[in-house]
This record gives sequence, structure tokens and C-alpha cells, in this order.
Amino acid sequence: MAIQNPKVPYILLVLIPVCVFLNSLHSGFVYDDIGVIEDNYFIRSLHNTPKIFSRDYFHLSNELSYRPVVTLSYFLDYAVWGIKPFGYHLTNVILHAITGVILYSLLLWLIRIRSVALLSSVLFSIHPCVTEAVNAISYREDIFVALFSLLSCLCLMKSGRRYLIAYPATPPLPLSQQGKRGTSNRQPHRLASQWHRRIYYVLALTTYLIGLFSKETAIVTPLFILFFWFFCKRKNPVFTPSIGEGIVNPVSLVKPNNDKAIRPTKSSQIKDFLTYYSGYILVSLFYVLIRFVILKNPLEISPGYVKGSIAINFMTMTKILAAYVKLMFFPFRLSADYTISPVLSVFNFSFITSVFLLVAVGIIIFKTVKGIYGLFMLCFFVALLPVLNIIPIGHIMAERYLYFPVAGFCVVMSGLLLGKLTTKLSGNHPQSPYKLGKLRDVFEEKSKKFVVKKRFLQGKTALNKFFTLLFLSLVCIFFTTKTILRNKVWQNEYTFWTAILRKQPQNYDAHNNLGNYFYKQGKLDRAISELEEAVRLKKNYPEGHNSLGTMYIDKELIDKAIAEYVEAIKYKPVFPQAYYNLGNACIKKGLLDNGITYFQKAVSMGMHNPQVFNNLGSAYIKKGMLDEAIAQYKKALAVYNNYAEVHSNLGYVYTEKGDLDKAISELEAALELHPNHANAHNNLGAVYCQKGLFDKAQQEFLMAIKYDPKNASAHKNIGVVYFTKGDKQKAREHFLQMLQYDPNYIKDSNIFPLISELDLIKK
Repeated sequence: MAIQNPKVPYILLVLIPVCVFLNSLHSGFVYDDIGVIEDNYFIRSLHNTPKIFSRDYFHLSNELSYRPVVTLSYFLDYAVWGIKPFGYHLTNVILHAITGVILYSLLLWLIRIRSVALLSSVLFSIHPCVTEAVNAISYREDIFVALFSLLSCLCLMKSGRRYLIAYPATPPLPLSQQGKRGTSNRQPHRLASQWHRRIYYVLALTTYLIGLFSKETAIVTPLFILFFWFFCKRKNPVFTPSIGEGIVNPVSLVKPNNDKAIRPTKSSQIKDFLTYYSGYILVSLFYVLIRFVILKNPLEISPGYVKGSIAINFMTMTKILAAYVKLMFFPFRLSADYTISPVLSVFNFSFITSVFLLVAVGIIIFKTVKGIYGLFMLCFFVALLPVLNIIPIGHIMAERYLYFPVAGFCVVMSGLLLGKLTTKLSGNHPQSPYKLGKLRDVFEEKSKKFVVKKRFLQGKTALNKFFTLLFLSLVCIFFTTKTILRNKVWQNEYTFWTAILRKQPQNYDAHNNLGNYFYKQGKLDRAISELEEAVRLKKNYPEGHNSLGTMYIDKELIDKAIAEYVEAIKYKPVFPQAYYNLGNACIKKGLLDNGITYFQKAVSMGMHNPQVFNNLGSAYIKKGMLDEAIAQYKKALAVYNNYAEVHSNLGYVYTEKGDLDKAISELEAALELHPNHANAHNNLGAVYCQKGLFDKAQQEFLMAIKYDPKNASAHKNIGVVYFTKGDKQKAREHFLQMLQYDPNYIKDSNIFPLISELDLIKK
């Protein structure tokens, strides 16, 4: 039954993905989301947004490539939702729904069969292979690429460029058939004014540029349009009439005795195409200039081809391409972290079967898929070009790479099923505008064939319709169920990595990240067990050695931790996180100079997190280099001004320098950001002591103990206050707790006389 209200498909295309991905809204931050969002202080202040457009972007954003649009979306999400994962997931679902709507709008322009356009968009919205891009917030970039690329094509359609835009050349249906059986009324599109056409063309180029600055893979968008012009343009297009003539009837423009007068020359077609295409070329060149010259990441390193061999790389990527094709039809054994075995020989069974599969699919496509649907099948493979390791990439296979190609696949499947069914029902041939031959001859030939086959088709139409709709219903139910279940994988780090390990027990990345999850949960022994398994599976695994070192730090096994960090750096010389951790280990061991050196090494490699500047400042304090400490703390605040720990430490330094007003200002700023910050209360109490405000100091010390009962420094300070006031009993209680939590205070020359007088020194 045809949908009469044109608004209903848009409502459906919003509701369906929202319902299918509803259970993803309560998931947390998983995998790359942790570094890109949860631990990323850069996105937490809108004052940092100008840095998106500078070289500082790379060492602040945790991105290796220049993707400012995606990072800007994180800024906006944080401004609205803070660090709550719900809002970020909601944004992804909304963007996914919008992409489906844009795909539907574009297909209405190109195919003009509403049922095909709607089914294509629905299948795209629920296909299991899009779940990674929708569930993983840090892979939002792939949604942006599809969204803005499709939007660019749609704006180009609306710009009314001659010879490039599909103004259907079929005659209008009779009034009795218009709006029926899933077809549109097939009236040609109303031509826009010259001014509106220019606006749409500018929008087409602008959205293309936004797509490029979301992710590099958008560079294939001009290829889609090029193939459309080359394969689907009309060989004998009709001139569009002058502006203001309203709806065009192409048939009325085809006059037997005046064909030449109304048809453009081949040279004018080429000129018009070049005029249009030059805009996309200029935008692409502008992007390349920005991305690879002006704002090139100096620390970006090419991972190289598989096994360092172009031949092995080609064979391996052939296997992966075949796997992508298989996942389109049979989305089973999906994984967020594929382990790919390289193909070392042309006689490898997986390579041979992959070649046969691709050849078979190619033959089927060549035999059955033609016209505009053939174009979309071609677009499926074109969209995969940037991720086929032609230019080496880090991960050679991932589901998120399929987000954009899935759209092309769904259009082809919908066209083969519903398009053929609709053609039999109504005689509508949506591909006829793109076939060769004159417009008038095409209509006559199609009409004759339709009359001959009419009776035969009437006998089989009902049966074909029943089985087609039954098959599509089963496919939609399967896709929906599979996607809803797949969403649960991203619920948290535990469900995510255990799901991978169930399919790939030897996946060392999964063991490493599962170990980090257990570490955050306080299950240190289980965390160490997972990490030891990771480095056992792959000895030269730097991430595993780095994580294992962190576990040993918490076990107070400093020497073992340092050995693990050194091992990590050995296998990965450019590893700022390992240098940072090594610096912390050296500080714990009292090797201040070594710690400072390693911190500086981490910074030089692009680690500009506020934590590294904060720890570097604290190391300088221990060396008595207060001015250097202040400089580092200010660098930390330049990255994230709302870092309470840094304000507290800066207040302590100003106290040591005797600048009490600045100290109070910084400490109050820390407490405004973090009211239960024990060290800030303790440091503020110390300032009040120097000002002689002992009652206010006492209140601050008590607050520090309230929020951190094991704070030895706060117990020391409140003990001194009570001793000064003559309340030796309370002073004695707090000095005892001070020594319990930090016995080293017995060596403090200022404290030793007090605890001696209180008889706290035992022989």
C-alpha cells in the first residue's frame, strides 16, 4: 500500500534508527572514547576552540589527523552534557538518523521511486555494519563523512547544473496512476532560479569541505559525481528552459523536426561539466594544502604496507575486500577489533576464495545491475578506496569503514527487489533517462514491450509481490534484531573486550584493555593477570608493557615498573605515554632529574595533557625550583583552566614564595571548582596561618581531614594549631595520626621538638 503523505517517510526515517539504537544511549565511554573524550581536557573549555585551527590541535586533541569538525562537535557535546556519555551517544544516533533522511532525499532526486528510496534508507539505518560508527563516539567522523558527502550531492542536484543532474526524461504518469504503487508522480522537478542554483552550488562545495575536515575519506565524493556524469548522464539531454517557466515537461520539448535546435553540442556539455567540476577540484586542493602542508602533524608516521611488501599488501587487502562484501550480505561474526593474518602467497586458500568471490560478485553485478543502481554499486567500492591501504593506514580492517559504503549496497539491494517489482506493477522504468538513444525512441520501445508483456505480468505480479515483501520483512527483522543485540557490546569496557575475546582468544589488544578495565575497578591482581597474558601473546607489544608497568607502580614494585616502561619504549621509541609513566616512576624512586627528563621527553613528543605539566611542576617544587614550577602549572592551566589540582599546587608555590594574596586567589579557585579538594583546604589553611588567622586556618585543616582522613600534612598542620593554642591533647591526637600515615615527618626539624615535648618519641 503506497504512502500518500510525503511527510510519513521522513518521520519513519527518524523514528526507526532512534528505536533501533535506543539501547545504546545508556552505554558508557569505550575504547578510543576514553582518550578522545573522557580523559581529554582539551574539549572541556570553549576557550580552547581557536586552537582547533592551529598546530596546537594535534598535541591537544588526541587526534593524529586533522579533523576539526569532529573535535568541534565534542566541544559542543561537553558544553551541553559535561562528561555524561548519554548525551554523546544521543548525538551519534541523531546524526545517524539525519544521514538516513538525506540519503532518502537524494534518492528521490535520482531514482524517483519513493518505495525504493524509503527501503534503501531504512536498510541503511538498521544494517548491523553501521553499529560501530553509531555506538563508538570517537568514530563519529565516519557518520560525518557520509552525512556531508550525501548532502553535498543533494545540494548539487538542487543547483540545477545542466547535463549533470537527473531531470527524468520519462513522461508524466496518467492522473489515475500518479502517487500509486510506490512511485512518485514522476513530474519533472521545478527549476530553481539562478540565484537559488548558485546558493545550492556553494552549499554543495561547502558541505564537501566540511566532510573533508571531518575525515580524509570524504575525498572520494567528487568521484561519485564524476561517475554519475560519465555513466548516467543523458547522451542527448534536453535544454532546460529559461527561468520562470515552472515545471518542465521534457516530452513537449522533443520535437521531431527541431532536434538539433534544442540539443546542446558535445563541447558545450564538456564546458559545462568542467565549470562545475572545477569547484570540487579547488576545494580538494585547498584541503590538501591545509592538511598536508600548513597543518601537517609533525608526529604522524606512516605505518607502512603489510609486512613491508606491496604484493603481500595487495593480497591481504583483496581478502579484506571480499570480507567486506560478505559482511554486507551476511553480517555475522562482527568484531570491533579484527585480527588479520597476512596473505603471503597467491596460492593461499583464503586469497583464492576471495578472488573467486569478488569475480563472481562482479559478474553478477555486470549482468543484473544497470543504470543508476549500477552507479551505486560502483560507489560501494569507491567509498572503500581510502581504507584499502593504498596509502597505508593504522587499522587495515574495521566495521566503521563500512558506514558510508553500506548506503550504496542498500540502494542496490532495494533497487533490485522493489525497483523491479515496481516496474512490473506500473510500467515505470526509472533507469530509462540514463539509457542510450533518443528520448522519443526510448518511450516508444518501452511502451511496446510493456503492452506485449502486460498480460503475462498480471498473472505473476501478486505472487512476486508477496514473496518480495516477505523476504524484505525477514531481512528487516533480522537486521533490526542483530543491530539491537550488537549495541549491547558497547555497554561498557567489560562487555566490549570480553565480546572480542570470545571470538579471538589470542587478541592481545583485548587482554591489554580488559586489564586496564579491571585496574580501574580496583581488581589489581586480575588486571595484572590479563596484562601478563597480553605480553605473553606478543612480547614486542609496547602498549601491554606500558600498562603492566602502571600495575606494578600500584603494587609498589617500582623497579619492575621501570623495566616494563623501558621495554615499551624499546619497541616503540615514539611513545609519549610511556615516557610520562617512566617519569612518574622515577619521581617515586627519588630520581628527580631523571623524572624531569622523561616528562620533558613526553612533552616533546606531543603529550600536552595538563597532568604531565602538573607533575613536572611538582617535580620542580621538590628540587626547590619554584619559578620553573609556576611556569609548568601555567602551561597546564592553558590547556585546561578548570583543573583544581593545578590551582591548588600553584597556590602552594605562591605560599612558599610569600605571595599570599595570589596564593589565596588560586586556592579559592581550586575550591570553587572542587569544594572537597583536601589539599586545597590544607594549603589554604597554611596561608591563613601565615596571615595569623588561626581560627580560619583551623576550619580549613578540619575540612581537609574531613575529605581525606589520611592526609598526613593536614594532621600535622592542625596539630600545630592546637599546640599553639595550648590544646596539647588534641595536638597529640593529630600528631599521632600524622606519624601513622607518614612516619617521615619525624625527620622534620620543625615538628620534632613538638612531638618530643608531647612524649611521642619512642626509643
